[in-house]
Amino acid sequence: MVNTTIVSWKIEINSAYTATLHATSILDRSFNPIKDDIRKYFDIGDEIAAEVTAFNRTRDPVLSVKGRGLGKLRGGEIIDIIPAKVPRLIGRKGSMINLIKTETNSRLIIGQNGRVWISAKEPKIYRIIERIIRKIEREAHTSGLTDRIKNQIQEELKKP
Repeated sequence: MVNTTIVSWKIEINSAYTATLHATSILDRSFNPIKDDIRKYFDIGDEIAAEVTAFNRTRDPVLSVKGRGLGKLRGGEIIDIIPAKVPRLIGRKGSMINLIKTETNSRLIIGQNGRVWISAKEPKIYRIIERIIRKIEREAHTSGLTDRIKNQIQEELKKP
């Protein structure tokens, strides 16, 4: 019998690099690769929130899912934005992202790679948030954007 112990997962991170997530950072000591199914942790197509813990130009980035809010993302939707627009979506001291979360009563995770995970209670909210994010992406260079975003969210929430 061949022992096929899983050593790591390769993760597509919207980059020129493919990241590595080492199994040892997830699996506990009770894991038995012969009896246990590794897919109970992560499977093809799963979306995860992770942080880069190591990277240099000679090897692929290494990820970790240890940390608050990290791990497999359940439900929700992911949209991609231009990574250079991420700071504007976050805002100074998190002002823009917190405005969106508060006004729409939703959860968002923004990756530096331009991936944004949205979790909301109703489908209408997903569409509102996506329109808001696209507006921020288009108008990131303009002044007074935060006020316009707040007004747009409030107007869109009033619509049936």
